[in-house]
Amino acid sequence: MGDSRREEQASSPRVAAGFDEETPLLGSASAVSATVPVAVPAPVPAARRGAGGTADSEIEKKRRRDELKGYTFMALSALGFAANSVCVKALAVAGFPSLEIVFARSVLQLGLGLVACAYYRISPVGPVGEGSSWALRRLLLLRGAAGAFGNACFFYAVTKMTLADATVVFFTGPVFSAIFARVALGEPYGAFDRAASAVCMLGIVLVLKPAMVFGEAAHGLAAAIDGAGVGEQQQMRGALAALIGAMSGAVAMCTVRVVGRSVHSMVHVVYFGFLSMAGSTAAMRSVAQTPPVRAPRTAYEWLVMGSVGAFAFFGQALLNRGLQLAPTGPGMLMRNLDVVFAFLFGITLFGEVPDWISVAGAVTIVGCAVAMGLHKWLASRARSARGVSGAAA
Repeated sequence: MGDSRREEQASSPRVAAGFDEETPLLGSASAVSATVPVAVPAPVPAARRGAGGTADSEIEKKRRRDELKGYTFMALSALGFAANSVCVKALAVAGFPSLEIVFARSVLQLGLGLVACAYYRISPVGPVGEGSSWALRRLLLLRGAAGAFGNACFFYAVTKMTLADATVVFFTGPVFSAIFARVALGEPYGAFDRAASAVCMLGIVLVLKPAMVFGEAAHGLAAAIDGAGVGEQQQMRGALAALIGAMSGAVAMCTVRVVGRSVHSMVHVVYFGFLSMAGSTAAMRSVAQTPPVRAPRTAYEWLVMGSVGAFAFFGQALLNRGLQLAPTGPGMLMRNLDVVFAFLFGITLFGEVPDWISVAGAVTIVGCAVAMGLHKWLASRARSARGVSGAAA
């Protein structure tokens, strides 16, 4: 009896917030809705307008206010994720290895997740009782491990590339989500999705500007980082890490689709934080870090180190709350502000001024991700409308 009551609480809008780490979700709107209930009020029938027009007008005004709040939360979420990336970049510039930054974030996120589980009176290991199973635990472990590995790859990419380039390449995640969802879940992956995926790969080439394709002159930004040869090598290593991270994040999102609403959002946070902490600890103990691991020495370094986890946690909470209030498809467009903020922060804080080729690549990747997300959302709405009309007939 108590377990079912807690599960009902877990599915309520009041407690659905902040379920995972920073992961681009543009191509996986349905993946989000599988975990976060999105309230979309039905349109008011024309027959009800008249005597009850005032009440209907108030309902419509409230719906519009909620949508505006949702878009605002989504924009603030993108700002939070971008601020998290800025902290990672600042710590890398200060001489901290990427795995130590991953460890710091995971410890804080695990702590916040456990506090939230205690507040909502839910088990941090997931549902317990008759309805629980080891199959569900294995899915949660897979989801946490994939998310943690993807996050570590993204942090490594930020230390090797410009902030904007690392963010843009990592935002190819929706492409891989669509491909993996087709293979693992049997979801549609038609000609439009294939074309968008191919164009997205072209955008990656524009962002990286490999010397063998564009020549040394077009590869000036990477050359300015560490010298022509080393700069390009760092760029390619960072891009490879960002792509692997995007794939890993796609695996995590597909796993979320399978788990659905049977698990509270904060349980995902706990699994991610614990596995990320354990994995980064093991990696730091087994592989020599360059630069070496060290404790923060100043108040500034302690503040930035703590902010890494805080910005990511609250960014995800704002993202999920925004999805509850705003329509999923248009709302996810606000998630692209992460890329815009990355460009702005890179230019103003780190002096990373992109050329027109990088900007064109970023527009290409984000445009393809947006197109795939809207295409899936509109197709889902069309299927729902056909289902409703069929049932009425």
